[in-house]
Amino acid sequence: MEPWKWILLVLMVGLAAVFVLRAPGPERGPVEAPAREVEVTFSHRGITLAGTLRLPAGPGPHPAVILITGSGPQNRDSEIEGLPGYAPFRWIAEYLSARGIAVLRYDDRGVGQSGGDFATATGSDFAADAEAALDFLRRQPEIDPVRIGLLGHSEGAIVAATVAARRPEVAFVVSLAGIAVTGYETIIRQVELIVLASGLGRETAAAAAAQQREILDLVVAGDWEALETVVVEVKRAQIAALPPEQQQALGDPDAFAQAVAAQELAVLRSGWYRELLVHDPAQDWARIRVPVLAVFGGRDVQVDAEQNKAALQAALARAGNRDVTVVVLPDANHLFQVAVTGAPGEYPLLPMEFHPRLLPAVGDWLLARVGPAVR
Repeated sequence: MEPWKWILLVLMVGLAAVFVLRAPGPERGPVEAPAREVEVTFSHRGITLAGTLRLPAGPGPHPAVILITGSGPQNRDSEIEGLPGYAPFRWIAEYLSARGIAVLRYDDRGVGQSGGDFATATGSDFAADAEAALDFLRRQPEIDPVRIGLLGHSEGAIVAATVAARRPEVAFVVSLAGIAVTGYETIIRQVELIVLASGLGRETAAAAAAQQREILDLVVAGDWEALETVVVEVKRAQIAALPPEQQQALGDPDAFAQAVAAQELAVLRSGWYRELLVHDPAQDWARIRVPVLAVFGGRDVQVDAEQNKAALQAALARAGNRDVTVVVLPDANHLFQVAVTGAPGEYPLLPMEFHPRLLPAVGDWLLARVGPAVR
């Protein structure tokens, strides 16, 4: 990909939707025992959420895990437009249920068959949704209420930590590419790593990070007038840096800049984005004493493994948590694919499957702590 395209990708996409891309389908593995799926609904605060409870073979009561999506509107299978055949949460459910663990996955609010409005929701709202899923599972006769845990990917790990910190009923937490620092810190590092992975060099990465920092500071301050001025100027500069034929393809450059800026500003001004920037997940991790498994990709440019691993371990140490397992898959990206560069542009070019070590690592860890159904 030409350098100008990477610049446009990083500075346009990175500012507005930093966590939307999610992990693609895992290595499926053999389904060793039949399972059954039950369509379910559960409600809270006037919102009804819809999902699928996949139950292992046998009568139970089974241990269970609730799957929590990352950023962006996701259905219960965590499908993403542009990644054909991508349904990672369904594949996780298939794998774990074959090993005796029930799995609940559900459509985000405002997505699929779930009610509510995704666009106006914040991380706090998504945590309330996950709590409603927990309460629902605890009432099911086929589920062991003392062996229910949470699995979150990327921003979903923030939600998992929030719920586990205030709900002692949560039996365990699995964090996949999870975040343990503020969204502000995560986004700055993300921009640097994406530029570096694209091969544009450290000077360009530093400049992109500085520009991102300026924008995020204005978001945190709530200075919307200055923010609009800066974002529009950035878009105009990006368009001016394009080759002439690319500029011509955009039509009126100023109108295009204004239109792109308006879309980005809608995200930057949202309650979800502002909460994400200032929320410190380490404060929640520091209250969690149940078993925690954290898996990171060594080539993840969206959630830096070293940055978040260190913060997570430090927070759990403050909690006095003695059952913490951290796994880094050196050649895995944010989507837990076996990656070459880790850059987002590489995602659709790689096989739509998880790193072969991911699912066994999660399944073995869970069985060692919650075991199969109690007979």
